[in-house]
Amino acid sequence: MSEQRIAARYSKALFDKAQEENLLDVVKDNVEELIVLSQESREFMLFIQSPMYKMAAKKKALDNIFAKHHALTKGLYALMVDKKREAYIPAMGESFMKLYNNAQKIVLVEVESAVELSKTTVADIEAYVKKHTQANTVKIITRVDPAILGGVTIEFNGRIFDNTVSTQLKKIKKELQIA
Repeated sequence: MSEQRIAARYSKALFDKAQEENLLDVVKDNVEELIVLSQESREFMLFIQSPMYKMAAKKKALDNIFAKHHALTKGLYALMVDKKREAYIPAMGESFMKLYNNAQKIVLVEVESAVELSKTTVADIEAYVKKHTQANTVKIITRVDPAILGGVTIEFNGRIFDNTVSTQLKKIKKELQIA
């Protein structure tokens, strides 16, 4: 079974239980902490993925690391360790956040540009995304990459709108090679 399918099953169970017990926002905060730790700590990732540590040691370590997390969240981590699925905990967190964002109608948008975008441009992108997705909230992550020369790349809901100068130049180059 693929990592995404395994993670999706556990995240769905956590999401449903959190929703049932009115703990969705609490669990979301816990999962966000997990994701940050997973992204920032190579040691954490090596620890949970290593077969060298015993199940009891992993459970105890996760319980200590996430001591402030709600019992529901910690219980899922422990269950995943029991089922030898601890390596999928970070992927479960990502999958949970997708479920949460869909339920709350939150759309994540990644925007890449050659220069820093003005507040007006960011607001226009937010309005465009809200119009086309009926989202309640739009979270925009901007990155500056001078290599794209000009224009922007906007990515949300699995769609990519690439209007960069570098892409246009690549298209022209390809057309010239064909001719």
